[in-house]
Amino acid sequence: MFMKILIVFVLVLILGSLAMALVAMVKDRGRSERTVKALTLRIGMSIGLLIFILIGYAAGLITPHGI
Repeated sequence: MFMKILIVFVLVLILGSLAMALVAMVKDRGRSERTVKALTLRIGMSIGLLIFILIGYAAGLITPHGI
């Protein structure tokens, strides 16, 4: 159960970073690097989450199930 909560929490953080990038893009009109930093953070978190899920699957902490 902890793994599911952690994954959802990181997904919310990723969406928050995407929203930060949108706000920075609209407010700064492309004059600052805040948008690039927020998108870089989002990409880093996405890659980290993917690696975390793959490690969790390999360790048996996450099990796939069919619908």
